[in-house]
Amino acid sequence: MVMEMPLDYERLKQQAYRYCLNITADRWETEDLAQEVLLRIVRACESNRSRTISNAYIYRIASNAWKDKLKSDKRHLHVSDEALASHAAADDSLTARELLETLAHRLSPRAMVIVLLMDVFAFTARETAEFLRSAEGTIQVTLGRARVRLKKLAQLAAAGQEPISRPEDLCGPDHHGHFDLDKLVDAFKRRDAKAICTAYLALVKQKIIISKLMTVNGRLAFYMEDPDGNRFMITEPGI
Repeated sequence: MVMEMPLDYERLKQQAYRYCLNITADRWETEDLAQEVLLRIVRACESNRSRTISNAYIYRIASNAWKDKLKSDKRHLHVSDEALASHAAADDSLTARELLETLAHRLSPRAMVIVLLMDVFAFTARETAEFLRSAEGTIQVTLGRARVRLKKLAQLAAAGQEPISRPEDLCGPDHHGHFDLDKLVDAFKRRDAKAICTAYLALVKQKIIISKLMTVNGRLAFYMEDPDGNRFMITEPGI
């Protein structure tokens, strides 16, 4: 039996308005668009009561609603791609984790791992360099470029010029069914950037959250939470 979680309409209203204002850059347009976004979210929840309404999901709904409005509104038929993109802005309340999971398909595995370690799990540049066996300066440069790219891609996505990753597309065609946690641990143990990306995104698909990643006695410890709210920890085995 699926428990129906009550919607926090006040939070949804505030988030929808904020995202819509960033996308339209017009308060009058924002009022109408925000109402449409709220309506779509309510309908989505009615069709799937277990749906998780994250900031990234609200942002995606707002982007799609704005694209639909532009297509149907004759007043905007001659709006250029450049003008549309200039109105779109990445919202600061979209966390690094949400941006990364939403636009993961547009970063290289190495860049994704660096953003994951530093912006999601708060590793320092030195710790990340040691983990990836790379120079600290190289890590910092790659992180800076990846951050800029993510923000630019988020702007394009809001303007309808960049596709957003769907959960079913994150892991590729070779990943179906139950996720094996050993693959994640093994990927980190081998320091394999591509394998880490694949394993992490497979977790996202299964709605398992890594809440914390840290080193304990020289080994990586993964603190996780499953869709039911159960928390557990697994550690990297010794060499």
